[in-house]
Amino acid sequence: MARTRAAVRGRDQELTALRTALAPDGGRLIVLTGPAGIGRTALLDRVARLLAADGARVLPLRLGTGPDGGGDPYALAALVRAVRERFEQLQESGLSEALSAVAQLRDARGRERGGWTPAVVAALDGLFETVGRRERVALLVDDAHAVAEPAPVLSAARRAGCLVVATCEEGAERGPGLAELLTDADRVMTIGPLADDVALSLVRRAAGARLDESVVTALRTALGPLLGNPGTVLGTLDALRRSGRLVTFEGRLCLSDPAEPVALPADHPLLRRASALGGTAVRLLGAVALLDGLDLDALPPLADILEADPVDCGRGLDLLIEAGVLTAGPDGRISCRCPALAATAAGRFRARRGTALHAALAERLLAGHRRSGGVDPVVLADHVARGGATVRLDDDTVRLLLTMGAAAEQEEPERATLWYSAALRRLPPTGPEHARTLCRLLLLVVRTGRYELLREPLTRYAEHGCAEESVDEIRLAAILLALHSGVPPAERAVRELLDAPFPGRGPTAFSEWWFDRRLAPDPRRHPATDGDTLAGAGAGAGAGAGAGAGVDTQAGAEPRRWAEVTAEAGALAADGAEPPAGGKASVGGGAGDRAGAGARDGTAAGDGARGGAGRSDLLSAALCGDVAACERVWRSSGGAAPSPELDRLRQAALVADMADVARLVIGADYRVPETGVLGAYHRVVRGYADADWTRAMSAVRELELSPAEDTLARHAARLLAVDMCAARGEFGQAARWLTAATRAPRLAVLRTWARVGLAARKGDDGQAVRVALLAGPRLRRAGLRTGLSILLSRALRIAVLGDDHEGAAELLAEIELLPHEHHVDAQESLLLARGLVHRDPECAREATDLIRERGDLPALMESCLAVARFAPDPRPWLREAHALATRCGAAALLERVREVTRERGVPAPRARGRRDALAVTEQRIIELIGEGLTNRQIALRLRLSEKTVENYLTRLFARTGCRSRVELAAASLTGRLARTPT
Repeated sequence: MARTRAAVRGRDQELTALRTALAPDGGRLIVLTGPAGIGRTALLDRVARLLAADGARVLPLRLGTGPDGGGDPYALAALVRAVRERFEQLQESGLSEALSAVAQLRDARGRERGGWTPAVVAALDGLFETVGRRERVALLVDDAHAVAEPAPVLSAARRAGCLVVATCEEGAERGPGLAELLTDADRVMTIGPLADDVALSLVRRAAGARLDESVVTALRTALGPLLGNPGTVLGTLDALRRSGRLVTFEGRLCLSDPAEPVALPADHPLLRRASALGGTAVRLLGAVALLDGLDLDALPPLADILEADPVDCGRGLDLLIEAGVLTAGPDGRISCRCPALAATAAGRFRARRGTALHAALAERLLAGHRRSGGVDPVVLADHVARGGATVRLDDDTVRLLLTMGAAAEQEEPERATLWYSAALRRLPPTGPEHARTLCRLLLLVVRTGRYELLREPLTRYAEHGCAEESVDEIRLAAILLALHSGVPPAERAVRELLDAPFPGRGPTAFSEWWFDRRLAPDPRRHPATDGDTLAGAGAGAGAGAGAGAGVDTQAGAEPRRWAEVTAEAGALAADGAEPPAGGKASVGGGAGDRAGAGARDGTAAGDGARGGAGRSDLLSAALCGDVAACERVWRSSGGAAPSPELDRLRQAALVADMADVARLVIGADYRVPETGVLGAYHRVVRGYADADWTRAMSAVRELELSPAEDTLARHAARLLAVDMCAARGEFGQAARWLTAATRAPRLAVLRTWARVGLAARKGDDGQAVRVALLAGPRLRRAGLRTGLSILLSRALRIAVLGDDHEGAAELLAEIELLPHEHHVDAQESLLLARGLVHRDPECAREATDLIRERGDLPALMESCLAVARFAPDPRPWLREAHALATRCGAAALLERVREVTRERGVPAPRARGRRDALAVTEQRIIELIGEGLTNRQIALRLRLSEKTVENYLTRLFARTGCRSRVELAAASLTGRLARTPT
């Protein structure tokens, strides 16, 4: 990895210690040690500037960079070069003679390869005494470990009264010469890692553009303990740029494919260190990386695969651990130092893929297990599960996987998921055991979020079909995978499963709802008249046509509805209950069974353990955005209405947050994914509601740059981006997001809500109100009522702010037409509307309390601003609106706060509480400093004068105690500065 030169950041303690160590008169020898890339050179350069400012003559000596290579063991050639380069600056009488004496001895040593002699000592003493005759001289030596014997030259400089500061790499091979230097030093200082916030400020500055938060998160995750190494973090950023992984999107520097791993540069010191240990060590490193860790039980078979001696492999692992390349956990499991190192090492080990290596290990462990036993069954099962379809499994091994999976479901669901998945590969797809295992796998996938494990059962279904009783579970697997990955299945038979229409809701299929198109090439396979059933949905056109060959549909059998399958996950809350003896482990269960179970355990049907049928219909209604159906199913299953849970479900359905919908419907068993389409979109929704718009916009960009198709979630994210950009005054970007979003009926309310907000932020309140008044009745008549009260409430707030009393009254009339009896959100909208139109502060306060309880901070911000127009004391309302607008960075709304403040004749809201709370402009200046912008660039970005920016910084330094721009940005990143006024 090429050396990265950068300014010193976050090294105040080291610099203070160095100043103290170098303060006494006379010669001093200080050695700075630290790992490669830690910033030794940058720190040495900073010391040079400090010493020069104090009047010392600085003589830099960089070892290992000249043409001499290993022919200069005492650094004499490097010393002669350094003095000659600064000959004019030194200007000492006798310097030429003293330098010639050393040069001649250097030449003689080069020819004779002799040792250290008294003549060399005398010549060096003479040279350093001449150089330091009039002024104090500082000899700064970088990479002292690069020569065999650095101590004689450096000790000679110290004897002559020079200050000597040398750096050497921690972990470098320590011969006698380097050991002598460390022993002879007056002080040895170890340079530790930078604090994370300082390291990330370096990244932001080096990026040269506004860096998206996803890049920062990816670097933090990939580098782990190496994040504090500036050379590593900057080198990794540069490698991402050179590989094309960093792309500019909507003015931010983002990762082109966030799901792809971030890798260390190929020339990173840790990789060079591993290469220096020899071929066996390199192969072991690649194997550990591909296997995602190594248990010692697997070492003998791994040595056999690598065609190496087991003893040599054990020694190689010890050397890699000693070199800091690998780490050993408390349980003895060996892993790579960080994920980025594993990504690079795995890429180099091209002889095998990870799956093939697991398979080879599994075959050898299985052979040993069959011969004599003694193999850890957990290690065996792990490699079998990760070895893919090439691992040959007998009936005993399949039974072992099923038994271990059942035992591990509660304590180790991740492992149980893998083991069930492996067993499923060898079970006949038309047999009852396959159906039971598939149900257990679905349960665990929902709990663990490992939706990628559903791809293999779907592929096998397309190739071999399945039993009739498994078609529902196969369709559920296809739906779950499509929802969470955002990628349509490749197999035609699986695509046909997703083209089944929603029951009772017209011809719209799941594929049309989620992907905005049908997936199967022949849409005639699923005519609207047949869309309410599942019988034969996976069948091919004829014999041997994919899935149809394996489905034995019984004549006259009662077909199951699509709704029962859409939320089969509802019954996945069985919490490990054993499947019925001799039958399939039903994911949904019969209606009578579900009712009986609810009565037996005393669980209310409206809570997180709702029965499978109720949850099926409820999830189906939520997917379609059918609020009336949601309420009907909720009530029919015994749920209380109004209910906070039902209201949260409606809110999630409004913005198509399917992760939250599934969590509310399925209950505690559902794990909201951290990655994938639903995981990213869930971060968009939560970030928006929590007023963490930086996080929300980062997730929007992540969705746009992912390889997934344009799903409903991506379009909904674009509409939320419209509102955030408009509130920040970025109207051009807001318009582009609105153009990119689909006009699908499912998002009609959300799209209109975004359009209303955009018009208002641009200052056209009248247009915003007209759009809402025109769209509201149409949406209501079309049955698209989910979120309609929130849309109308937003428009009414805008009408009040714009003194449009007639428009506000019309909007109130529209809100009153909506059903409110059992809708908490509609009650909230009605209370607020009446409070604003009738100028009733108490009614408005009750409504804002409901909004605050709901956790919708942007709506709370707008409501507080509207109430401030007429409240007897507008100051608390304005303070809260100002604080929330500042937190969001909503410049357009801050301007509205200032307008209302002037109109009401009250003092402008100011930060209260902590003295160091930041105003919005100060926050923005600090953010731009963190992105590496100069004062002039910040002034242009914020449309301020450069002098104004400087004045802001002066006040910030005085108020926060920070002494530099970098320290200010770092303090903000760690939260040491208050982020919002209260």
